[in-house]
Amino acid sequence: MDPHRDDLDLAAELRALRPAPQPEFTAKLDARATAGFPRPDGHPATALRRIAERLRSTPPRRLLAPAGAFAVTAIVVATTVVATSKDEPAMTTHLAERPEAGVSSPGVQSSSGVEYSAPARQSHYPNANSGYAASAGQRKIERSAQIVLGTDPDRVRADAAKVFDAVHAVDGIVLRSAIRDGASGDAGAEFELLIPSGKLGDALADFSAIGEVRSRRESTQDITAPTVGARERLEDSQARIDGLLVQLSEATTEGERSAVEAELRAERRQAAVLRSRLVSLSRRANLSRVSLRIETGAAAAGEDGGGAWGAGDGLDDAGRILEIAAGVAIVGLAALTPLAVLALLAWLAYRVWVRASRRGVLGQTG
Repeated sequence: MDPHRDDLDLAAELRALRPAPQPEFTAKLDARATAGFPRPDGHPATALRRIAERLRSTPPRRLLAPAGAFAVTAIVVATTVVATSKDEPAMTTHLAERPEAGVSSPGVQSSSGVEYSAPARQSHYPNANSGYAASAGQRKIERSAQIVLGTDPDRVRADAAKVFDAVHAVDGIVLRSAIRDGASGDAGAEFELLIPSGKLGDALADFSAIGEVRSRRESTQDITAPTVGARERLEDSQARIDGLLVQLSEATTEGERSAVEAELRAERRQAAVLRSRLVSLSRRANLSRVSLRIETGAAAAGEDGGGAWGAGDGLDDAGRILEIAAGVAIVGLAALTPLAVLALLAWLAYRVWVRASRRGVLGQTG
């Protein structure tokens, strides 16, 4: 028996068992092949499908470069945002005056001199309804200054005498003074002064002429809102006192008189507190507090922002760098997580589309 002959017979039998396609399918397939296999009607190519086909036809190694570039771009943007926020000066806010119950909060001023309005509560005083007291005709400004002078140890007392003379020349007040004799670095003087606000500039000019000016700082704070609020509350309190006096004169029984007198005492105490507050605010606006220091020897290291960079500075810088790096990593993960979810959804949609296409082709073939 010829083995080659047996193989040929087996092949002929298998070809005879092969199902023959229907003439309609054959004609349709030939027509689509002639037309270049156009897309069927009612099934247009969408952007997602085109992207899926492009991704399927692109080798994986070619996708690493654009993906890496996108990730690096996201990290750079996040680093810029975090570094910018770190470079912004911190604003330590403090209330110009503590608000009382039922009164709008006064203005809040930062250390950089920028004022913000604090959250306001319900107020019955129209002029003090804003933290800025915008309707006030005249602003009340509190001013302060700090100045450091340098001199020789043997000139400390002479320069201190010049400070007293400059204070008296502007009708100021010396709240506290201390003078120390000694060697260079030990000798010095300190003063706490109150200077009329209208003469603060002249006083600072006189102080600056005494010796070497090593540092000088001036600051202002708007206290118009608490001043207006205290004045209006005092007027309301006085009006209530007048009303209680009328009620007291009209009282007919001992019980009524006792009740009115109790309210009158409480209201007079409240008026006294408000009057004291108003005097204090007026004094703060009219008198500027000045801190003056006379020192000897070389200027303190870092007084002007200089100084040698040491191990402590290195540790601080390293901590800031690690803090920024951790923030960048968190922001980068937050930015990449939605993209990863979108990529997963796109891949799932692509798999569903591939399966549906395969079923359609198998159905047409059947």
